[in-house]
Amino acid sequence: MNVIVKMKYIKFILISFTLIFFSCSEENIAPDFISQGLYEGFYFPSTSWKYCNPEEVGVNSKLLSEAHLYISNPDFATDGYAIIKDGYIIAEDYFGNFSINTKHKSYSIAKSFTSATIGIAIEKGFINDVDDKIPEYYTKLNNDNVQQWKKDITISNLLTMTSGIEWSESGVLTNDIFQMSISDDFVEYVLNKQVINEPGTIWSYNSGESMLLSGIINITTGMSMLEFASENLLEPIGIVNLEWNSDSENHTIAGWGINATVHDYARFGYLYLNNGAWEGTQIISEEWINSSLTPFKNDIPFYGYLWWLTDETFSNSSVNLPDDIFMAIGALGQYLVIVPSENLIIVRIGQDFYNENSWQPEEFIRLVLNAI
Repeated sequence: MNVIVKMKYIKFILISFTLIFFSCSEENIAPDFISQGLYEGFYFPSTSWKYCNPEEVGVNSKLLSEAHLYISNPDFATDGYAIIKDGYIIAEDYFGNFSINTKHKSYSIAKSFTSATIGIAIEKGFINDVDDKIPEYYTKLNNDNVQQWKKDITISNLLTMTSGIEWSESGVLTNDIFQMSISDDFVEYVLNKQVINEPGTIWSYNSGESMLLSGIINITTGMSMLEFASENLLEPIGIVNLEWNSDSENHTIAGWGINATVHDYARFGYLYLNNGAWEGTQIISEEWINSSLTPFKNDIPFYGYLWWLTDETFSNSSVNLPDDIFMAIGALGQYLVIVPSENLIIVRIGQDFYNENSWQPEEFIRLVLNAI
């Protein structure tokens, strides 16, 4: 057992003992992962988040501790989490070498940042509409020798993973993510792929499609997606130290590549929780928020514009979650969960290599909701 895992188990045992004491003590001394402080009214966390005791916002600390005990199990490889109710952090903890200031890989959570960036570019007039076909931007696709289906791909198709572009994320050396990653120009790699399904007809998870969105930002704004997002999305809500990787052609890797703190992921969630508004400014239009969180097809109820929707995301689960839940999800257990009806945000980061003992995100969400 390595040192970090051993320390996680020691902390887990101490937490378990603390919870037993916490549940039995008349003084109800709160464990350190339960926040303290008073609720002081609505605010925006542009510089820092506020903390308050869970009871201040109608949450039962003892029940919330059950959620903590679940997610802190060392078998689950959790690196950190934060639970935010009514804009206040009510529970938070970090494990191993991770801390409140550690930037953590988000993997595909980046896709939802991409969705927001495209919405802002449309609102500002750099992009006309989601129904624009991509040859309007990648003009070489207008050549006679280009597949008609490729010419028919729209921005909406790229946002909803219905482009029909041939793509595989299984295997190792044959994996398209790997093959794209060793290429010099990620956008060109995707543009050169065949289209095997009529655009708009089949949903298929595809991390490459987002690169075409990144390229469109380059073409229309003269900036990389990171530069455009920093100016129009990130910095206005207080995210100033985020890292977002790019390829050798300065195309921001729109499908993954963001490294940020738990607090910064939560800021992005809080922007959506507040319908795109921040400190009196509409950063993202409410129309775009609503479109992003609406299933694009009746038979695909779990996906919008690069956001996961409803508890049908967990297709094999019997846990019932609120209908208005939506999530940004990344590989190895990265979750940004927003529940508007409960004014709730949950951020969980980790390093899961899935097995039969892996945590169940819907169970953690259920335990948090049960405490409200």
